[in-house]
Amino acid sequence: MSTAVAAALKKIAAFILSDKELRGKVLVIIGSIIAGLLGLMCLPAVVLVSLGNMEIEPPEIDKSMFNEAAFIENLSDEQQAQLVNLQNQGQAIENAMVNADCKNQTIKAQLIYLSFFDGVQNFNAQSYANLFAIAPNDSDLIVAVNSTYDLKIDYDEFMRTYTFVMNSTINQYMFEDSKSKNAADLAAWAENAYISGWGYKDGAFGDRDESDRIRYTDCAGLILGYLRYDPEQKMFNSEPSSFNFTSKGSLDKMPDEAGNILSDGTDFGVYIGNGEVIFASKESGCVTKEKVADGAWNSWSSISGAAYNTDISFEEYDEKKKNNLGLVQWAIQAHEAGWGYIYGTYGNVLTENLLQDRAAVFGSEVTDYMDFIRQNWLGKRTADCVGLIKGYGWYDSASGEIMVGTNGMMDVGANAMFSNATVKGTIDTIPEVPGLAVWVDGHIGIYIGNGEVIEAMNTLRGVTRTKLAGREWTHWLQIPYISYVENMEEDK
Repeated sequence: MSTAVAAALKKIAAFILSDKELRGKVLVIIGSIIAGLLGLMCLPAVVLVSLGNMEIEPPEIDKSMFNEAAFIENLSDEQQAQLVNLQNQGQAIENAMVNADCKNQTIKAQLIYLSFFDGVQNFNAQSYANLFAIAPNDSDLIVAVNSTYDLKIDYDEFMRTYTFVMNSTINQYMFEDSKSKNAADLAAWAENAYISGWGYKDGAFGDRDESDRIRYTDCAGLILGYLRYDPEQKMFNSEPSSFNFTSKGSLDKMPDEAGNILSDGTDFGVYIGNGEVIFASKESGCVTKEKVADGAWNSWSSISGAAYNTDISFEEYDEKKKNNLGLVQWAIQAHEAGWGYIYGTYGNVLTENLLQDRAAVFGSEVTDYMDFIRQNWLGKRTADCVGLIKGYGWYDSASGEIMVGTNGMMDVGANAMFSNATVKGTIDTIPEVPGLAVWVDGHIGIYIGNGEVIEAMNTLRGVTRTKLAGREWTHWLQIPYISYVENMEEDK
């Protein structure tokens, strides 16, 4: 253990204890006692469980006596009162950090208070939390805390201590939704690993090494660890043993959503927003952060098992008139967002209830793929081939809802849409008009121009982008329920 960490912990113990003999016992079992104190401050009880490795020569005493309950029993009335006050302040800090919209820094705020605020009078938790909310970085934060409370916290020493503490626990405050797996929390998980100084080790996924008590991961393990970690139980599960990619594409087509997975062809990283990626680097031996542009990253993907943003976002050329140009942008955003395929759907988010309904109506078209659907498409938007087109027609940009039968778009199948078209021809005569539909018996897609098609292909492939020439399309058509124009100005 570093001398900085040891000094900080001794200060914590001294803050609570004034009895010399008892303080000596604390130094022997500093790990268990400090863990208990931080637990009483509403921190995870595991936060400093490894701190018993301090290099202090122990006297001959029974360490088993010094569990949390026994420790409290040995405190004087005055010391117990101090402990109650500490507990109350810890809870007040947690509440204030939530109010200041920076709950992910709760452990940092509590640790600074516990370590350095013994002489501070008239402490106000909310004013304290506001310093964390406005500080652009940790260096400026420490300057602000020192200035506000007339303290002399050494930035480098504190950050070494803070990194050690964070490495000892999994920050419970970083999760926006601890009950589900989602892209935002995956990004927070990666950033926490970076802040906490996780090391690199092949085959690791964020668990602590039994010998040195440091957390390690490899590049895939950084992602897998998030999927396996249960925030409610505060433990890693054995499953899943791997993860699958869903949406993917070249880096220049990546939606700007934290939690996307980047790849350079060999390693993986987690995009955290603002043009930055965090990854476990074998070369540097730790979890590191860099600008995406500074690395060799060349592709992105989303992963199954984590929910991504399902908002519909595309350029609606004319909100009052459905047209071919809007349809093209609709199809592109569906592909880039990784929409899945479920028979009988048209762009809504797939819930378990909707899945069960589609299974009841369409039978084996859905039921033959239930396990795959739950693993890959549940929680995402889905459409079948003609549903991708109908969803655009039924989409209301004002409400963000898809309302069946609206905007003149009939609820018909692929073959009926082709039959109802008055402008159509064989595929060898297709004009260069983005937003035409391409058709083969029982299936339909959207021509987006430059020899490319976007189609809801099948359950296993979802919404895909393909070459016109590589498929078995027999005809093209103008969709009879939208207008056709060549540019925005003409449409309006």
